[in-house]
Amino acid sequence: MAITSFLSPSLLAALALRPALTLLPRVPVEIRLHEPEKRPDDPRRLNLFPGRALGEREFERLQAYVDDRVAPLLASLAPGIVEGLPCTFFGSGADTRVRVQPGLAVGAAGQLIRLFYPLDQAWTDLAAQAERDQDTPLRDGLFLVTIRSAVEPIDDPTDQEPCTRTEPDPLRERRIETVCLLGLQRISGSPRLMAMPQQRAANRIGARLLRESPFRTDSGAVPLGLVKVVGKLPVWFDPRAGRLLAEPDAAAHTLLAHTVAALEAWQREHPAPLPNVATQTLAELLGLDYLPAAGPLPAALLRDPAGKTPTLAFLPADLQVELAPIPANTIEGVVADELSRGTVDLIHGLGERIRLLLAIPDLDYRRDLFDLPQRDTRLEDELFRRAEAATRAYQAWKAQWYALFHGLSAQQLQALRAPLLIANAPPDPEQYRLKLVMDRAKTLPPAAPMVLTHVAAAVGTPNLPEPYASHLAEPHPAPEDYDLVEDTQPGDNGLFRQREDLRADIRHLEAALDKSFRLLEEVNDFLGLQRQQLDALTVSFSALAGGVPGDGLGAKLVRWTTKANFVPKIATTPENPT
Repeated sequence: MAITSFLSPSLLAALALRPALTLLPRVPVEIRLHEPEKRPDDPRRLNLFPGRALGEREFERLQAYVDDRVAPLLASLAPGIVEGLPCTFFGSGADTRVRVQPGLAVGAAGQLIRLFYPLDQAWTDLAAQAERDQDTPLRDGLFLVTIRSAVEPIDDPTDQEPCTRTEPDPLRERRIETVCLLGLQRISGSPRLMAMPQQRAANRIGARLLRESPFRTDSGAVPLGLVKVVGKLPVWFDPRAGRLLAEPDAAAHTLLAHTVAALEAWQREHPAPLPNVATQTLAELLGLDYLPAAGPLPAALLRDPAGKTPTLAFLPADLQVELAPIPANTIEGVVADELSRGTVDLIHGLGERIRLLLAIPDLDYRRDLFDLPQRDTRLEDELFRRAEAATRAYQAWKAQWYALFHGLSAQQLQALRAPLLIANAPPDPEQYRLKLVMDRAKTLPPAAPMVLTHVAAAVGTPNLPEPYASHLAEPHPAPEDYDLVEDTQPGDNGLFRQREDLRADIRHLEAALDKSFRLLEEVNDFLGLQRQQLDALTVSFSALAGGVPGDGLGAKLVRWTTKANFVPKIATTPENPT
């Protein structure tokens, strides 16, 4: 049976000359790796698979890969404590123990420090560790308690005795682990600082850390606190003075935290009010030589901030102090912006200028809240002129009212719908000013006087704010062109009353005329009767005169009577009576 093959005849002949064993696949006893080439910042990592031995070199390469990936992240962080790692001292003397709680920190060169469990160490062991690190005896001074990360062998063979020839396991590999170690970093040995109280010495060190960074790139140690060592034993420990956080301006924040703690302690120690007359400088009063560029101050250091002349409870002593209001919600922003400016020197007489900011509730804040209003004399002169003009206008209106409605009764005024007479003239400028002050006094808090009854009480009130207090204490005089307008009371009756009087006179005259007209009519009637009688007499005389006609009026008879001589006829006795 022929078998087809894809191999060439020459290759088949060569294989036929070799032993059959060489045709079987060879199973290696171990996997051999090529020697890895060392490259800087090689981002590639090992491709691990079952059966591959992870030797020491491979492990270091894998760790280097992790370090290269983490290094850019750590480089963006400032050195310091990220979280946790509070440090406390227990006991005293040689029995002192140092305890650090779990936390995370970053060293100066990006070393990552992670403490998973509380670290408790005796002071004697810490001092001995510091002497080994510095290779010198531990001297007196101020030290920073630090923590750093290091790689230490767990089973170091050098710990065995020299005469020992046997080992537990000659083939085992060395075991190493990353551990956190405490240390002491000497920051000052000045006798002057050593003689200072804890608060003042820690304040000096906090100001010094603003200029000199305590972080070292070689060890990567991170400070946890400040300790004073005398005779290789701790005297006091301050957990705030040397605790630097991983944030910008960490030293400034550390100084601020220490200052705030010192001020809180000062307030607890001085609950009573300070003397009315300042006798100490700010450094002597607080026990601090430096203050952060921004931060809180006790309110007891400022007296009567809303008054005309606020006073300080301390001697300024080369400090230029000014006062300004600020909204309460902007305090944190102001402190964050101004904190990096450095310190306020209280002892060297540099003429530092500080601004005291009072936090005002947002709803009560105004830009001109602390602006003391200046007296506007031109406005007060105008007040007098306006008062004069108003008084003159009132007097003119009053004269017109009197000229129209004076002398009328209430019923007559109501019938005429006349305006009511304003009995009171416009107030004098001084009275108007007093009224404004009284109205302002009624709005003051209950602690201040609420009622002012006369000028003397108002002047004697010291709690009135400006400008009311100055207006009462020093009244503004009237301008030269101001004329006091006298109040006049017209005596003549008004036009409406005169009209009523004229109407009454007219009514009386009309009644008199009517009476006269009636009398005249009666006389006219009497004269008519007389004319009728004269007509009758005229007719009689006409008949007597022989029929002379009359004019019907008896006029001719009247004319005749002036020339006629009437002789009465003597009665005679008739001779022949019948």
